[in-house]
Amino acid sequence: MIVHIVTIVFGLIALVILLHLAFVLLEANPGNPLVDFIADLANWFSWLFRDMFTIDDPKARAVVNYGLAALVFLAVGGAIAGAGRRWHH
Repeated sequence: MIVHIVTIVFGLIALVILLHLAFVLLEANPGNPLVDFIADLANWFSWLFRDMFTIDDPKARAVVNYGLAALVFLAVGGAIAGAGRRWHH
């Protein structure tokens, strides 16, 4: 049960980050309340990765930095879920 919750939580965090990345790439209106809210969440969750690489092109920078953050959340969530499944069985 807890393994499923961890998997869902980490997956939702990665989804928020990827949704923000899609908004950046598709040039969504930053003044839109939903876009702004998702950006705030994504920035909070990816604070370690947000400015890791300083690439000149803002879209490429977003893909690398936010993409890395999403991959890390998916990997950590998967590792925790895998360890939980092994421990449970």
